Amino acid sequence: MQLDRIELADIHAPKRLARAVHDQIGTLNSPVMIPGPVPVMEIARALDIAEVRIGGFDGFEGMLLTDVVRSCGAILANNKHGDRRARFTIAHELGHFLLERHVPTDPKGFACKVADLRETRTGQWHRRQESEANTFAIELLAPPALFDRYLSDAPDIKDALQARDGLDLSLEACLRRMLERRDEPLALVFSHEGRVRYVIRDNGLPYLPLNKGDPIPSATPASIKIRQGRVGISEPGPNVARAWFDKADFDLHEQTRLADNGHAVTLLWSDLPVEAEDDDGAPPELGVPRFR
Repeated sequence: MQLDRIELADIHAPKRLARAVHDQIGTLNSPVMIPGPVPVMEIARALDIAEVRIGGFDGFEGMLLTDVVRSCGAILANNKHGDRRARFTIAHELGHFLLERHVPTDPKGFACKVADLRETRTGQWHRRQESEANTFAIELLAPPALFDRYLSDAPDIKDALQARDGLDLSLEACLRRMLERRDEPLALVFSHEGRVRYVIRDNGLPYLPLNKGDPIPSATPASIKIRQGRVGISEPGPNVARAWFDKADFDLHEQTRLADNGHAVTLLWSDLPVEAEDDDGAPPELGVPRFR
């Protein structure tokens, strides 16, 4: 694979940068889509990453070793959480390498923890550049032209499972991508043994009053499924919104997948009006002045 890194210079928005990479590959403009997962290791090597090493590392999820001017680099990706997770980590570190305004977090380059690879907040410099690297990674590995073909007419966790297998990504990454790509007001509640790990929502669904470590509300079908240990995916169905939200007066649908290791994800969605989005849904570019 041959790519021209010069053509990517001065692109500071992560979505546009990922699209520019795909433009060079030519897959998204071709009438025949690529038959499988995006070849992230080949892309990284074609863009001056001299080495990609995958292994069971301690203390970090991903690391980019590079010099000040980013003439070349090496990427280390932790696979303790699986090879699919490592693919996302490689793309995340490649984002740091290509997004020239990103400031190294380590004397040798960038060292990223597990939380960095889920970051979406943009309030601080470190959070913003981790969020941008995540945006680049998912746009590279699951661009709309490849991902949207897995989406059904209505929200369904099974769609994310099919995308997971087709694009060789983790289920969590595919669920979060589904949240971004659907128009309905959605939320995802990730839990372990009946207690919340984290919650994300989009498109106008009200705030969920749940914090890390809180139990899944006992009156919900999700809580019943988890307590009974019914491994698998429930069929999407309506639920009383008050079981999840304080003073709710809208219809809510719910679906839960429980794995045999106690991890679960609950998908919530509603027919509420969708909030307006900004131009391309990307976080503000680093180094670009903003007016109050």
